[in-house]
Amino acid sequence: MAIRDVSAKQVGNWSGCHCVAWDANAPANAGDREISNEFTKSGYPLGIMINRQGSRFVDEGSDLRNYTYAMIGRQILHQPGHVAFQIWDSRTISWLRKEEYRPEVVQHITALSISELAEKCAMEHGLEDKDRFERTIHEFNNAVYESQRLNPGQQWDPAVKDGLSTQSKACTLSIPKSNWALPIDQPPFLAVKVSAGVTFTFGGLAVNPETTAVVSSTTNCDIPGLYCAGEMVGGLFYDNYPGGSGLTSGAVFGRRAGRTAARASTIAFR
Repeated sequence: MAIRDVSAKQVGNWSGCHCVAWDANAPANAGDREISNEFTKSGYPLGIMINRQGSRFVDEGSDLRNYTYAMIGRQILHQPGHVAFQIWDSRTISWLRKEEYRPEVVQHITALSISELAEKCAMEHGLEDKDRFERTIHEFNNAVYESQRLNPGQQWDPAVKDGLSTQSKACTLSIPKSNWALPIDQPPFLAVKVSAGVTFTFGGLAVNPETTAVVSSTTNCDIPGLYCAGEMVGGLFYDNYPGGSGLTSGAVFGRRAGRTAARASTIAFR
């Protein structure tokens, strides 16, 4: 409306967005005030993700969760059917955030073997190639075993980028897991089906950074009496988003918008 009605200037990454892994069984066209953000599924660095054709498609350990969770959903959107399976074994299941992964919030797909897990994902949840699914996990495990054999002193540490990787002189994967790579070989196994959830788009309006006055695309000057804050501010994020920076933006520009608007209204009513 601002672009259409007052020629507000648009800036930023309009084709990009804050997009997280999201419960594939969440309501498609509505939210849930009780569950809310618990539909987010950010435990992928602790395991692996496989698309419904049975292949991994992203480096789950490229960086700490807070630097990747807002772009990982975009990777899922590129997969067939816009879905994927997050997978863990008994080593890491207990590390998953309870608010996101407890059975009251998300449907658990459990099994005592990888072949049983593949069968359940295929029969009940849309996996198209269960043989490829099993081979992918087998190849992943072999790569981790070789890396561990050649680097026996490395320790798994989810609090830092620990360097536990699938890549070694003996074996490499075309899509690595760069950190926190543990084999998926200890039952029971758990899978969760995820899609993507868009929080906000990265495109928005150009503002005067001191006052948050919206800038006109025709004059390149402030539009009198019109201010912008929060997720409508453009030009801040491109392709990715570090956790909490949207809240920081809202606090900083919200304060400036409120202060400037209050000052303008005081002057207008004198």
